Amino acid sequence: MAQHGYGEANGKVILIGEHAVTFGEPAIAIPFTTGRVRATIDAIEDSHSSYISSDVYDGELEYAPEHLKAVITRFIEKYNIATPIKVSIDTNLPASRGLGSSAAMAVAFVRASFDYLNKPLSDETLIEEANWAERIAHGKPSGIDTQTIVSNKPVWFQQGEVTMLKPLELNGYMVVIDTGVRGSTKQAVEDVHNLCKEDEMYLQYVEHIGKLVFEASDAIEHHNFEKLATIFNLCQDNLRTLTVSHDKIETLLEASIKQGAIAGKLTGGGRGGSMIVLATNLEIAEKIAQSAQSLGAHHTWIEYLGG
Repeated sequence: MAQHGYGEANGKVILIGEHAVTFGEPAIAIPFTTGRVRATIDAIEDSHSSYISSDVYDGELEYAPEHLKAVITRFIEKYNIATPIKVSIDTNLPASRGLGSSAAMAVAFVRASFDYLNKPLSDETLIEEANWAERIAHGKPSGIDTQTIVSNKPVWFQQGEVTMLKPLELNGYMVVIDTGVRGSTKQAVEDVHNLCKEDEMYLQYVEHIGKLVFEASDAIEHHNFEKLATIFNLCQDNLRTLTVSHDKIETLLEASIKQGAIAGKLTGGGRGGSMIVLATNLEIAEKIAQSAQSLGAHHTWIEYLGG
């Protein structure tokens, strides 16, 4: 029987703290279980070349996009894989939308690769290997995506250290909206760091986001959905000043407020990507989702935050 490996992973949503987390401030992230990546690795005895089959690229490994080529080539070289392989990646998690697609892909591939080798895989090794792949994709990732996806629990993340949190128990709904605009986390992170280097005044907005993360944690601890909403809006103000919002985000946010949303902010790198909007009940959440789709959003998901 030919060798075969399988691995899967879900995405993540940063609740609050994006961008500031790359400066050492804390962030809170939660699993996004609706979005999943599945990776398979199969030996192909009758070929001279390795292949990739995915939504973003389908063809020989040699000509693949650099982040895919680098990760798979590293696996082949590190473990002396002599027989060509076919790597298949299947996902319903949109790429470049701030939902952790690249980290989920990395985690799924690492799980598949160790399954292919029939080797045990600890969480520590999984995180180390997946973070290597994330550096290829994003340059200077915070690591929060990988940590959240591997733990599959809400996490408090700061300077590489993770604390597992209790499931959210908030009486409200979160609408996750894929704006349909492809973002670049790598570029956005670099731009914010350069902005702060050029003018230290911008660091106050980074630091304020860090303080808001602590306030959000307190709101969650006391099941105060309305307070969390206020914090969300303040966070979006800071992210807007740090130049990582987008006209589409602002348009969708304004429309969501008209439908009854009590708060909204981008999630992830920004400049498009995804956003999260808070609603007090399911009826309003559904109106927000329908409104977003009518304005060109590619996908919407509704999550109850009660646990």
